[in-house]
Amino acid sequence: MTVLLLIKNIILGFYLVGVLAAQTEVMILSQKVGTEIDMHENRFYRIFPKEKGFINAQVIRINKENFRVVIIKKVRGKERLVKRFISLDDYEKLQLHVDAQSELTEKAKLEMYEGMDFLRAEKIVNDIPKPQYVILKHSGQKKWGGRLKGSLFYVDENMLHIQTPTTIEKVHLSDLDQLSYRPEIGDYEHLRPYLYGITGLAGLALAQKYISQRNFAGVDANGDKTISMEEHVRFLMRPRNDLDRYTHLFGIVIGLIFSSELFDAVSTLLTPSETIILSEAEYEKKNIK
Repeated sequence: MTVLLLIKNIILGFYLVGVLAAQTEVMILSQKVGTEIDMHENRFYRIFPKEKGFINAQVIRINKENFRVVIIKKVRGKERLVKRFISLDDYEKLQLHVDAQSELTEKAKLEMYEGMDFLRAEKIVNDIPKPQYVILKHSGQKKWGGRLKGSLFYVDENMLHIQTPTTIEKVHLSDLDQLSYRPEIGDYEHLRPYLYGITGLAGLALAQKYISQRNFAGVDANGDKTISMEEHVRFLMRPRNDLDRYTHLFGIVIGLIFSSELFDAVSTLLTPSETIILSEAEYEKKNIK
């Protein structure tokens, strides 16, 4: 009896090992991808196109009718393991989908990656001249209506700091779909003297406007006392050239202070902008029909 019981236990053990092995069997989805689907194969064959930050994946059979997809993806710089469950029908559809396509060769891989700026988005954003006016598109952000405009002045660990007219917005690079920016600011030094002249004249004009308003209002030299019409006439006849010249000079200086900001703004606006796609989903939306 002891020998028979031992044999039964051994047979049962082998059976259980076989069942467990069957439950954890890594499936070969197609001979074109093997047991592990890498990021290049996933992009080329579009096996799991909605998995953002995809690194690799395996398909594991649970039983005859169900399969588990184990996906490793990168989210905000950290690797995460995600599990998806598919049926036998879904598994067979994926097999047919991959087998129906041509094989991934080095030439096909190079052609596939042309125009995929989102793969080098981190380098592009860090190399952008700052500060500069940018337009960001984020389809999942309702706060700005999907689009944010402002001055990009700082990037830290892929977090973009955008100065808007009212607030400073912080947006992570991985959350963006599209970015319009200027790779470099054009050389418009020949315009600088003209802009300096414009701002100086603008300051002078504002100063003259102030003098006219002040005299019309009928105030004394200190600018804080209303006077009668008779006193106002005598007041206007007083020599005030020194005060007027000071006001004119002050206006010109104020205008020149803003000349550098005006030059930077004009140079930025005259430089053609470029738009890059920062998400694979956005790329596929525009390029995959």
